[in-house]
Amino acid sequence: MLTALLLLGLVSRTLDIYFIDVEGGAATLIVTPAGQSLLVDTGWNRPDDRDAKRIAAVAREAGLKQIDNLIVTHYHRDHWGGVSAVAKLIPVARFYDHGRMSELADDPDFPRFNTAYQEASRGESKTLHPRDEIPMRRAQGAAEVRVRILAANRETLKRPGADNPACQNAKQLAEDPSDNARSAGFLLTFGNFHFLDLGDLTWNIEQQLVCPVNSIGEISLYQVSHHGAANSNPPTLISSVKPKAAVMNNGPRKGGEADTFPRLAGIPLYQLHRNLATGDIDNAPAERTANLGPEDGCTGNYIKATVAPDGSSFTITNGRTKQVDKYTVR
Repeated sequence: MLTALLLLGLVSRTLDIYFIDVEGGAATLIVTPAGQSLLVDTGWNRPDDRDAKRIAAVAREAGLKQIDNLIVTHYHRDHWGGVSAVAKLIPVARFYDHGRMSELADDPDFPRFNTAYQEASRGESKTLHPRDEIPMRRAQGAAEVRVRILAANRETLKRPGADNPACQNAKQLAEDPSDNARSAGFLLTFGNFHFLDLGDLTWNIEQQLVCPVNSIGEISLYQVSHHGAANSNPPTLISSVKPKAAVMNNGPRKGGEADTFPRLAGIPLYQLHRNLATGDIDNAPAERTANLGPEDGCTGNYIKATVAPDGSSFTITNGRTKQVDKYTVR
């Protein structure tokens, strides 16, 4: 039926994912074929509102008049610092997070950011739990969009099944006490297309999602966790989910750590920024890098993934070069 509708030209809207450059923070905007939006994180708090303005500009480019859903993955300033400024530039209907907190040892300025978040969300944010779903409308004739929460507040989705052989040599790191380990992470499915975003989840919690049972399955597109930090993205996770392509939301001097790159070997990798602290071997090729460094003016080029209306394939566009690469979904 869906193929017939495509041939008749009755289904034309794609699912679009914009990886917005907030220079080492996080801001990922998803727009469904029904025109519904999901923003994941809001970048930094800055006097010039740079990140909020970039997010609002991309939202306008995508034809949005509001953000329908906003997930704050966790309470670090590079992920929720821009909430107040974003909400002033474009209305936000619904807020989601991993659970309200009264204090955070990670950041002495937490009370200030928390007050701004409470004001922006009108004190009505919804706490996410593994297995929750964020409701998304289905466009007529298009594949269904589902956003399922996999992890939140150190809890992870557990599914029955056979033991994952990749876990046999899995190692644990020291427990991470930071809010990174509380990140809300989700799996978006659209037909056979699967997009995985785990926020800044760190090693042990990520590994719980695939060990002893792979509760995620294989995916199409991976947002590299924690900006490409070495204490995230365990080999067990990456070898289990087998992404067709990956996008790293690092900054010129934040994230993109050298130890992460061997784990991503063989996966087409796109970066929002070249890491200026490392060399060519620890960076994606220039043609798959949206911002090369200060010498290019750091104009905030984004990376965009566009998924076919039936979810059978996707393209990734480098906002700097306009190069488009196509991938077929499993």
